[in-house]
Amino acid sequence: MAAKRVIFPIGEEYLRRDGLSETPVVWEDGLRADTGPGSFEWWYFDAHCEDGSTAVIVYATKPLLERRGPLKPNLALTITRPDGVKLGRFVIYPAGQFSASQERCDVKMGPGWARGDLHTYALHAEGNGLAADLVFNGTVPPWRPGAGKNYYDEALTRYFAWLAAIPFGTVEGTLTYDGQTHIVHGIGYHDHNWGNIGLDEVMSHWYWGRAHIGEFNLIFIEMTSGADYGSARIPVVLLTKGGQILVEDGRPLKLQVGDIRVHPGGREYPNQVDIHWQNETGSVHIALRLPQMIEGTSLLGLLPRWKRPIARLFANPYYFRFNADLELSVELPSVHALERGRALYEIMLLK
Repeated sequence: MAAKRVIFPIGEEYLRRDGLSETPVVWEDGLRADTGPGSFEWWYFDAHCEDGSTAVIVYATKPLLERRGPLKPNLALTITRPDGVKLGRFVIYPAGQFSASQERCDVKMGPGWARGDLHTYALHAEGNGLAADLVFNGTVPPWRPGAGKNYYDEALTRYFAWLAAIPFGTVEGTLTYDGQTHIVHGIGYHDHNWGNIGLDEVMSHWYWGRAHIGEFNLIFIEMTSGADYGSARIPVVLLTKGGQILVEDGRPLKLQVGDIRVHPGGREYPNQVDIHWQNETGSVHIALRLPQMIEGTSLLGLLPRWKRPIARLFANPYYFRFNADLELSVELPSVHALERGRALYEIMLLK
C-alpha cells in the first residue's frame, strides 16, 4: 500500500481557504480548535532572564495524549532557578473554569490568564507556591510558514497548526518561588499550536529549536512523519537579522545527527546536530554541540497510572530539552556572518 501524503500548504490558494493574509493578524492567536473530543490546542510562552532563571508556561485545552477526551484545561508552569534547580507544577482545572476568545489571545484558566495582540502579551500563572506575572513585547514580527498547517488527508480536514506570535522579544515582570518574588528581565518567545489529529498517530518525531545570537534570531524545526506517511520530513526555518526576514522557506533545510547517546530511560538522542540550508542564493549552516540536557521525560507520565504499563507495551514516547553551543554561519547575498552562542532545542520522540 502506498504511503499517505503530508500536505504542506504553501500558496495563495491555501491562504484563501483559511481566510488568511500573508502576514498573521490578531484573531489567529485566538481559540482556533473545537475544545471537545478530537481536537487540542495550547498557547506556549517562555522567558530566559538576565539573572539566569527561566520560565515556561503552557495553557492547554487538554493533556497531549488525551486528544480524544473532553475539555480538560491544564496549566504547566516550570521555573528554573538561577542555580539550575527546576520547579514545576501541572494543574488541571474544571472545564467551567476555562474560556478563550476567538478574536484574539485571551485565555482564562482558573486564576491564570494570558492575553495579547501579536505584539504585546501579559500573563499570570500560578500553582502551589509558584507564580509568573510577565509581560512580553515582540521585536520580531509574528510569523507562520504559509498557512501554518500540515494536512494529513487529501480532503484537508486533518491537520496540525502552528503560529509563532512572538518569534523573539523582550520580557519583564516577576517570578515567585521559594516563598520570594523576584523581579526579572530578559528575552521571551510565544507560539500557539492546535489541531485535530493524534500527533502520535501521524508523527514519528520532531526537532524544534531557536536562538538569539548577535543581531540574528533563528527558529528551526524538522518534523518527521510516521511510516504510514512515508517518514516524510517537514522542515521549517525562520532567520531574521533585527526585524528583517532573511530566510523563511524551509524546503531546502536538511538536518543530520551524530554521536548517538542512550538516556537512562532507554531512548536515544544525538550529541551532535547539524542543520544546513542552501538554495541558489546562498547558504546557512547551524551546528549544535555539547548539549546540556535540561529535561528528559517519558510522556507516559501524562497518562493515568493504571494505563502506563499497558501503553509501555506499545511505545515509550519521550521528550528531551537541551541548551547547546551553537555556531551559525550565514552566506547570503547581503549578509556574511559567523556567530557563536547558545541555543535552546527540543526533541520529541512519539514512536
